[in-house]
Amino acid sequence: FTSSVFFSTCRSAMSNLKEQLLDNTETGLEKGAAKTVQPVPPEDQTWWRCTHAFGFVLGGVTFWLGTFCYYYPQTLFVQNLSAWLYIIGSCGFMYVDTQEFFTFTDDKMLRLNISMSMTGSFLYIVGSAGFLPAVMAKTMEVGIWGFIGGSFAIGVSQMWKVVRISRSGRFPEKDTLTALGVEGGACLGAWGFFFGTVYFWQGAAAGAAFQVVLLCWMLGSSFFTFGGLCLTYRHAVMGVC
Repeated sequence: FTSSVFFSTCRSAMSNLKEQLLDNTETGLEKGAAKTVQPVPPEDQTWWRCTHAFGFVLGGVTFWLGTFCYYYPQTLFVQNLSAWLYIIGSCGFMYVDTQEFFTFTDDKMLRLNISMSMTGSFLYIVGSAGFLPAVMAKTMEVGIWGFIGGSFAIGVSQMWKVVRISRSGRFPEKDTLTALGVEGGACLGAWGFFFGTVYFWQGAAAGAAFQVVLLCWMLGSSFFTFGGLCLTYRHAVMGVC
């Protein structure tokens, strides 16, 4: 009788143990399945935020350096260096816009807004190439109109973003203020290049008039850089897009 009770108890314990193991396995599979179903969104991934901020800051800094080159004697090397700095910066802006366009796909109006910035960045690339000495020797229209058109497209697009944030955000919350710093910085940067290039097109290519052009471009570059730094702060410190 004692042996039969003992073996019966063992069988019952083994059965309970198997059930617990099966339950644990099923629970683990369910958790694993849940993790698979809910991946981390691209905009919350480290690589996305690092390259996003880097592209923006790269654009602002290289535009600033490219403009600063005009304060030096305009040798062929300096002219090429300035144009290539602008090309690199424009590609940085283009990367940021393209990254956002293929990430935020649910809101059609937001995507249209971003596409305007993409168009402006593309025109910046064309305009920057137009300031290469080999191109300028044939025509200055490519560089001038590339920057006028690109600045206008980006300026309008960024104004749209500023209005959208102002209406949906709350003041004086840090999230709203830093978002305005990002989009507002790019907005002012674009208009700085717009008015500076229009003035350059009107004939302000030398003397005191050209210094006004450079001032507009330097301010525009500084505002672009400020927007990039605000974006870096949002990604690195606040942990938001």
